[in-house]
Amino acid sequence: MYRILNVINNNVALVKNEKNEELMITGSGVAFHKKKGDIVIAGKVDKVFKLNTEESKENFLTLLKDVPLDFITVTYEVIGSLTEKYDYPVQEYLYVTLTDHIYCSYQALRKGTYQKGSLPNFSIDNPLEYTMSREALAVFREKLLDQFPDDEVGRIALHFINAKGESANRGQDSLGKTKEILRLVQDELEHSGIHRTEGNSHFYDRFMIHLSYFLDYIDRNRDDNTSLLQMEEHIKDSYPDAYEMGSRIYDTIAKETGIDLYRSERIYIVLHIQRLL
Repeated sequence: MYRILNVINNNVALVKNEKNEELMITGSGVAFHKKKGDIVIAGKVDKVFKLNTEESKENFLTLLKDVPLDFITVTYEVIGSLTEKYDYPVQEYLYVTLTDHIYCSYQALRKGTYQKGSLPNFSIDNPLEYTMSREALAVFREKLLDQFPDDEVGRIALHFINAKGESANRGQDSLGKTKEILRLVQDELEHSGIHRTEGNSHFYDRFMIHLSYFLDYIDRNRDDNTSLLQMEEHIKDSYPDAYEMGSRIYDTIAKETGIDLYRSERIYIVLHIQRLL
């Protein structure tokens, strides 16, 4: 049994269970004609997602604005089952970035504009992530689109590698510093001619989410990803404009935080900017 806190739409609601935990429930018509305080019987619920933080709740709602519900629920289930199966801790922004990626790939395939990636294969250094990615792709093919190509394996694996690490709760001081740095990044993007528009809001918002979580994790010990470092020259040659802009943003973050950043983060930033360009 669930008590409604907020009706998102006819098929989605924010609720509390009998343990007083906040959850997101989905199901056909599960919140139809419901209001705050109403009861939903468990038998009418298809999926239940536990939201550990305010940010995870906001991320779910952000996705609902422009991604079909089935893509969200399938991707959330895939991440949840694989991270539990392989005891693989991830930062929560993975739920946003991977969901968005799968939906964008789906749209490109439907429109006939899908392009194979030019990133090298780095499975030797990351066998676990590739194993998880292959299992994820099998589910996406079964439940969303059987035409997803094998090229998606490397792309999905990169999302897991990027997001590896336990989530953390930020204090007010840290949140203030994060907002300040994000403002500086936005200023840098605007100076380079990149503004948030209706057409690029997908990629722009995902980049901001990535940076927000990266800044949350920035002061913790983390090894550089050597396989990504081997790709740096390739990416620099392939995406010179994005690399130049990403390097400026990377240097800004390093200056503002006073932290010697791990070099592979530059690559993640460049790849996000390339999508915006």
